[in-house]
Amino acid sequence: MLIGRLANPAGIMGPMASSMTTAVSPEVIARYEPVIGLEVHVQLATRTKIFCGCPTSFGAPPNTNVCPVCLGLPGALPVLNRRVVELAAKAALALNLEINRESIFSRKDDSLYVNLFMAATLEWRDR
Repeated sequence: MLIGRLANPAGIMGPMASSMTTAVSPEVIARYEPVIGLEVHVQLATRTKIFCGCPTSFGAPPNTNVCPVCLGLPGALPVLNRRVVELAAKAALALNLEINRESIFSRKDDSLYVNLFMAATLEWRDR
């Protein structure tokens, strides 16, 4: 017995996929819980950026409101902007959202890519 169908009506996966449907049994559907996450991007009214003291002024010439932290340079440590946290918390409360007591930020270390590039270059040269 067919209970559900998985389809791609909007053609998100390409024109061929939009015409394909797959039968899904009730047993398979019962094993899964749908979880939907949203990623929201907002522009807060702050004078400085979220992780550094660079201004957020509109209309400045390109590449002028930057610093080592913005550029992600090795050794540059970010500092969280308190005003950003306050405004984000206010928005979350207004939308009746749950606010975690603790958040952990982790920054990708792009300096590793330099080493990988050098290793790849040396490997290519040795061939």
